[in-house]
Amino acid sequence: MKIINLIILTYCLIYSFENCHSQWRMIDFVSDSSNKTDEKIEVFFGKGTFTNNLTSNSPLKIKLRLSKNDEDGSKYQKLESYYNYMDSLITVSDPLQRKRIINKKFLVKDYERQKFNYENRLGQLWFTLYDNNDLPITFDTTNRIIILLKLFDNSEIYWIDDTKLSTNNYWTFFAKKNSESAKIYRAITDPNPVNVIITHGTSKYKFSIDGYIK
Repeated sequence: MKIINLIILTYCLIYSFENCHSQWRMIDFVSDSSNKTDEKIEVFFGKGTFTNNLTSNSPLKIKLRLSKNDEDGSKYQKLESYYNYMDSLITVSDPLQRKRIINKKFLVKDYERQKFNYENRLGQLWFTLYDNNDLPITFDTTNRIIILLKLFDNSEIYWIDDTKLSTNNYWTFFAKKNSESAKIYRAITDPNPVNVIITHGTSKYKFSIDGYIK
């Protein structure tokens, strides 16, 4: 047993302290309507700093959600499975009102669009950043989002998100296959830790992401 523990300790020292004490966690998925579902999602929790016109190097908290295509493909197998998935997110109990919300014409178009997106991406990432008052930092769609990754081998990945898929509380993007965004996704889901700098307007956010253990 002592030999095994020594081997594990040596692995941690050589390859990365973060890999052996990762902040990646599996948690229950809660929908936007605060409903708990049977889905599990993988989330990284970390800390960093942010700078803008009003502050410099203030404390920052990070929640990074990861969705891999091989985890959520069942709902795109056919229209019926996608309907059941969408239906499970709705809290309305009145059948007529539920039917109005899930309009068949809309559902078919949305299913085709979502299935196409699914088949042409590696996964999706959601970045939620919190200021020193634990309030989500706003990402608006008027400014480009620039992300710079500094990898363990001192190389860098630089990418500008022109799509700006964001809401007031988080920024998200799809990692499309054979694209620059795929490099970001692969670097974050690599076993080695990565340093991240996100620039949005006049604000800059700096943090590190633990090496991802599959």
